[in-house]
Amino acid sequence: MNLASQFRRSVVWSVLGNIGNNLVSFVVFALVARLVEPGDIGVLAVAMVFIEMGKVFVYAGVPDLIVRQKVWDEGYAMMCFWLNLAAALISAVLVVVLVGPAVEASFAPGITPILAVLVICFVIDSIRVVPESKLRRSFDYKSLARRGVGANLIAGVLAIALALLGWGVWALVVQRVASSLFTTILTLVAARWLPSGVGSWRGFVPALGHGAGLVGGSMLKLLSDRLPDLLFGFFLGPAAVGIFRVGARGFEALVQFAVHPVRSASLSTYAAANAQTGKLENSLLHSLASASLFTFPVFYGAAAVSTEFVQLVFGPQWSASAVIMATLCLTCPPLVLSALLQSALSAQHKTSAILRLNAANATTTVAVLLIGIPTLGLVGTTAALTGRSYLGMVFNIMVTVPGVGLRMGDVFRAVFPPLVGSTLFLVGVSGMQNFVPMPPLLQLLSSVGLGVVIYLAAMLLLFRRFTLRTLSFGEQPLSAAIRKIFARLNFSR
Repeated sequence: MNLASQFRRSVVWSVLGNIGNNLVSFVVFALVARLVEPGDIGVLAVAMVFIEMGKVFVYAGVPDLIVRQKVWDEGYAMMCFWLNLAAALISAVLVVVLVGPAVEASFAPGITPILAVLVICFVIDSIRVVPESKLRRSFDYKSLARRGVGANLIAGVLAIALALLGWGVWALVVQRVASSLFTTILTLVAARWLPSGVGSWRGFVPALGHGAGLVGGSMLKLLSDRLPDLLFGFFLGPAAVGIFRVGARGFEALVQFAVHPVRSASLSTYAAANAQTGKLENSLLHSLASASLFTFPVFYGAAAVSTEFVQLVFGPQWSASAVIMATLCLTCPPLVLSALLQSALSAQHKTSAILRLNAANATTTVAVLLIGIPTLGLVGTTAALTGRSYLGMVFNIMVTVPGVGLRMGDVFRAVFPPLVGSTLFLVGVSGMQNFVPMPPLLQLLSSVGLGVVIYLAAMLLLFRRFTLRTLSFGEQPLSAAIRKIFARLNFSR
């Protein structure tokens, strides 16, 4: 199987797994959001920021290290296992002893017991890191997807039962711990791997150095993504965080569904392509075009229907969150480019460049938040963050593309057609909503239908060569039949 086929197969299974996982998590979150106050959601959101920070230390860049190994080394894997476990235990102690009391005293009362339970996930997740990486390096995303969805389904059913019994945000806490536990057990079974012995520590120093670089870069990226939760909470209180978090939840579900699978599969593909001269830049351009073609319209379409979506899913009491979701969805192009370009850097072992990029993103995010929150408020600051992401995208491209043998023009040509088509999607649907008011459900369905028609027409009429080339119809068994259909419709030459 060639690299392009492995990439597509990996993305398909990653997408399927993320659809299942996010569907379960989203249903539980939506149900709980209907039953609790914004302040409770805000406290949990702040707690999850610190849990995600700890998770960065737990993983410590080990998945990338194992995926990049040319051959599986059991001694090296065992060393990585113990490194992860030690990082998990240290992170858990620091979060409970230092972070919890400090945050509770500052702006989030009630956060310490939530953190004390959630840090259990550090240890559970650390056990899963090596077997999960073993499956990824063999492109076995099918096993990861099936077992991940199964584990999340069990945890989701448990959480829904607890939510209906009145557990409130604790239903989400239990879901997170149960999901980690079941996923780890099933992953160990799939990989047929259990820790044994102390391993070989010959590669400890290089692994520690690489891990430190990736931890630093990942932590800065996480801060860029989740600093709004912390600073909105500090300046505006937990209720404002709750409004922001509900709006961001729909956006993040799309990120998990459409962006994370591409990023995960791209690392494996780029690592293999990097070993072949001239292959990395071609693989990167193709994946940029493919990811843009499918992700841009999803996010821009979600921005267009955010009001109806939030009212139907979370309830009319969360209407203020709709503009947050719409604004965040417009950050899709910078998000996709950042994910793929940084995967290419990681495949080339250029962790220092990743660190610099994420440091710049974190610094500018902090500046926007500190200036924007007191003067612009919740919505205005969210819009300013979206504008910052586009400026960061240009900087990201300038730093990254020379190192992989590309030019800025190559990257822009790979994403420009989907960006134009998606913008037409957004403008057309927004215009229809303004002139033809309907009930929320009918408005949502008609908006999606109109948007799909607009996007397909734009891509097949305005950018048909780009679309056909990106979809690689010429390599498929049905190529002749498809081309005959397009020829009859005058879409293809």
